[in-house]
Amino acid sequence: MSTAPLVRDPSMSRLLDDGYNLVIQGGHLIVRRMPYVTSAGVVAYGSLAYPVTVSGDRINDDTGDHRIWFIGEQPCDEHGRALPAVSPQGRAITEELAASFMISSKPPTGYTDQHAKVTSYARILSHPAQAIDPTVTPTPGARWDEIEDGLPFVYRDTASSRAGLAALNCKFRGQKIAIVGLGGTGSYILDQVAKTWVDAIELIDGDFLDNHNAFRAPGAADVEELRRRPNKAEYYAELYSHMHTGITPHPVYLDQDNLSLLDGCTFAFLAAADATTLPAIMAWLTERQIPYIDVGMGVEEVDGHLSGLLRMTTHFPERAAGPAPAPALAGGRVDEYDRNIQAADLNAFNAILAVIAWKKYLGYYADHTQAVETLYKLFTGEIRNRATE
Repeated sequence: MSTAPLVRDPSMSRLLDDGYNLVIQGGHLIVRRMPYVTSAGVVAYGSLAYPVTVSGDRINDDTGDHRIWFIGEQPCDEHGRALPAVSPQGRAITEELAASFMISSKPPTGYTDQHAKVTSYARILSHPAQAIDPTVTPTPGARWDEIEDGLPFVYRDTASSRAGLAALNCKFRGQKIAIVGLGGTGSYILDQVAKTWVDAIELIDGDFLDNHNAFRAPGAADVEELRRRPNKAEYYAELYSHMHTGITPHPVYLDQDNLSLLDGCTFAFLAAADATTLPAIMAWLTERQIPYIDVGMGVEEVDGHLSGLLRMTTHFPERAAGPAPAPALAGGRVDEYDRNIQAADLNAFNAILAVIAWKKYLGYYADHTQAVETLYKLFTGEIRNRATE
């Protein structure tokens, strides 16, 4: 979990010196006990919130967006009239906490730091409240809290908070994902899945990491790692554990004798090249109503150029995908991919097609066609979707 205490920047320390009640939650700075006036003309207390920029374990003094969000009722002036800078605009802070209003008040030169931003909005809200009750204050006494988000990351996910996607990202919670095969396409699938809020990731591959694998994978393997020739599942588990917790490697090939490795998984990506074991794996998943996606690609040389086909097939319990043979090459040509050509772009694209289909299945992305298979023809650039029959 992302439990490392944050190092506050100077302007954040100034806010505490002033006596503000601050909490870091859901990638946002929340200023609590903020007095304001409701539409009934009475003083109440709400909270200001905005996403913060975090580098590692440090909060940066980067004001960025001048807007701020308000948790409470409609803020008004001392006569109960809605403040002109406030508009009804919701924003999810966490799955349980959301703001209902956005306040926009940008000075001509912008805000110099977070202290200037917070104190400016505190005045906008608290001055009408003080006109009714001079004893109220936006600085009730310094307090600093960090509420853990419970996410499966080593450090905080502030990308989601900056985009306001906390509620959508909760669709990944409770997911245990299996990735079978950590070659070119499988490693790119991992690269994307590891950046989501899934609870656990199981990596299954009995092969070793060699030079040709490094040229098909995301990132850049160190030459010392290649000399050591680590198992792929163990190598990628260690690498992506720098970001995501709950990654478990299984340094074996998956076959009919060890399918129990998939027990408890809620979704599987099949990216292994061994087609002989694929039917047994697919049957096991189908019998247990576990949704999965399998990918394949075929590349051939034609007149000094490479051409071929990428395939992504979904197998969801409520959709009938039918059999998914590997992409066939015309005229009995040799699959150049098996000769270790460097086609990382095709691997990445195949993986992205699979990950997008998975996110559609979870409801993260909108899905109009509910395609059960996607084919990409390299020569024509055509993407063809086959919908549910």
